[in-house]
Amino acid sequence: MIRIEICTNGYQSVINAQENGAHCAELCESLEVGGVTPSYGTLKKVAADMKIPVRVLIRPRSGNYIYNEAELEMMCLDIQLVKQLGYEGVVIGALNKNGDLDVEKIKIMMKAGEGMKFTFHRAIDACNNPLEALATLVELGFDKVLTSGCKPKAIDGVGMIRQMQEKYGDIIKIMAGGGININNVVTIINETGISNCHASLTVDVDNYNQLLYPEKIDNTGAAMCWKVSSPQNINEMLNLIKNV
Repeated sequence: MIRIEICTNGYQSVINAQENGAHCAELCESLEVGGVTPSYGTLKKVAADMKIPVRVLIRPRSGNYIYNEAELEMMCLDIQLVKQLGYEGVVIGALNKNGDLDVEKIKIMMKAGEGMKFTFHRAIDACNNPLEALATLVELGFDKVLTSGCKPKAIDGVGMIRQMQEKYGDIIKIMAGGGININNVVTIINETGISNCHASLTVDVDNYNQLLYPEKIDNTGAAMCWKVSSPQNINEMLNLIKNV
């Protein structure tokens, strides 16, 4: 069975995911910078209404995955909050200044979320040796890793994703993510052998007040439109993968 995880950028996207058949979701904010940890209000509201497994991205800022002690403390506090709110798990990652897994910081974060499930995010694609890193993640207790195969988009990284799947797919879920859409999802599945895909499937919202903002910006040039995971796109992807 192919499982589709929707990368949701807020409350409405989670609702759209669960009402249209998605198997699970990752919750974050600010997808335009790769995602950061959602606000407390978002976490609380989603926790009250979620009906599918949801894991929360723990990332205090955009940019690299090399974190100082203050950032580590903030991430641990967020993990503890997520655990208290009843989420299935968290999505974490950290590298050291040499570009290898920062195992010490990862262990500290996992301790803060003891009892939850852990996904390792696309820091795997930025580390020095992703295959060796995968072996370490298995030892640490991760059950899922999100990867684009060390390329900007998963469709370009199918070779590496296939290697990951062949070597470790029986002991950790290899989940392809990064530019996955209804036009390439079947190809990615067929060329890699994976059974987990991650996609945001976003479109511009309809209710941004077109009359007031016909160009989708205000007088300052600030964007007045935002994106949400599309029910239609979610449905279409789920239908596409039924017979794969």
